[in-house]
Amino acid sequence: MSQLIPPPESAPSRENSIRMVRLLGTVSLMCGVLIVGTNLATRDRIRQNQETIMRDSVAELLPGVKKQVVYSIAAKGELKVMNGIEGEGQRFFAGYDAQGKLAGVVIEAGERGYADVISALYSYSPATQTIIGFKVVDMRETPGLGDRVRSDEGFLANFKQLDARVENGKEVHPIVTVKHGAKKNPWEIDAISGATISSRAVGRMLQKSVENVTPVIQKNLDRIERGQ
Repeated sequence: MSQLIPPPESAPSRENSIRMVRLLGTVSLMCGVLIVGTNLATRDRIRQNQETIMRDSVAELLPGVKKQVVYSIAAKGELKVMNGIEGEGQRFFAGYDAQGKLAGVVIEAGERGYADVISALYSYSPATQTIIGFKVVDMRETPGLGDRVRSDEGFLANFKQLDARVENGKEVHPIVTVKHGAKKNPWEIDAISGATISSRAVGRMLQKSVENVTPVIQKNLDRIERGQ
């Protein structure tokens, strides 16, 4: 049986293929240019919006502040004043009243909860060594349960005067989350009933942050009070 041999590709067909490849290459190049251009055009605006949101959150946690200074903590515990919110290392924000007096600091913290990482800010008073405010800035916890760590008034009341004292670089009493209704001590967090995992995540994040960050703040307090 003779085997059918396909005819050679015609010249017009080859030309069409070449045109298609060139067209696809041009479209890909244009898409790449548009993506890069859009990123460059919006990057500064996005950064400015993020900085505005962050500074508004600091003002919310430290009512009445008129000036904010952003610090980053280097690997060896040294402080560096930042021009904006972008940079490496642990950040915290120092807030000052109209007379230039230090009102407190706001510290970033995060810990994995039930569904994902809970990111938060908390305000800390170096004078009393207490946590005086708390705000969740990003989370994906279960609606109606874990996400109540953002808005539950009883839970947020834990952070009006939460003991966060440190001596010789260590916490006097590590912050812990206890069963709802079982809080007896000022360093304990009263959990939300039905949202224990998320409540405990908040307790762990604060305990770790207080242990790592507040000793640096206390060590450099004179400098921070001057805003330098």
